Amino acid sequence: MNLHNLLYNNLSSAEPDRGRLLISDPMMEEAHFRRSVVMILDRDADKGHLGLTLNKSTSITLGDIIPGWKPGEKIPVFCGGPVDLERLFLLHTLGDIIEDATEVSPGIFVGGDVERILQYIEDGGETQGRLRFFLGYSGWSQGQLETEIARHSWAVAEAGDARGLLSGAENSYWRRNVKRLGESYRSWLVVPPDPMDN
Repeated sequence: MNLHNLLYNNLSSAEPDRGRLLISDPMMEEAHFRRSVVMILDRDADKGHLGLTLNKSTSITLGDIIPGWKPGEKIPVFCGGPVDLERLFLLHTLGDIIEDATEVSPGIFVGGDVERILQYIEDGGETQGRLRFFLGYSGWSQGQLETEIARHSWAVAEAGDARGLLSGAENSYWRRNVKRLGESYRSWLVVPPDPMDN
């Protein structure tokens, strides 16, 4: 049996534009991107792509980043990528109440007024499915991501449900998004997370 034909036959090809998702193929070898889903925040023809890995959890909380701030102790921080791990990002669905936020996909916003965001959390605003913090980002130089997509390292998809994007983590999150890709990608779901389990 030809594994390549099984996994990559009849796959769709969409452009990796801003607001779209990158879903890693099941054989991805790079540790950070194994079973990952990345949202593209910016695409520049000269500089490449910038995105956030959505489903890689850490043991860090917002309280670790803002010591002494009790409301942050229950807010998890995810790993947005292997680049600039001291830089904090925020994705959220609060564009209607957070000033200066930028919409990257229908209903999904990045950044905004930090004081207003912290006040929202302090006031007991809903966080699950509404906001997610990230340390670091994922980046590709000019032409690099297109090359990886041509090698079938990534599937490109529309973002879909905004709140669903900010819920769940790890392999179950990846599987949920692979299922959204349709029948052509069903073979991806039979590959075990650890190839040694096969």
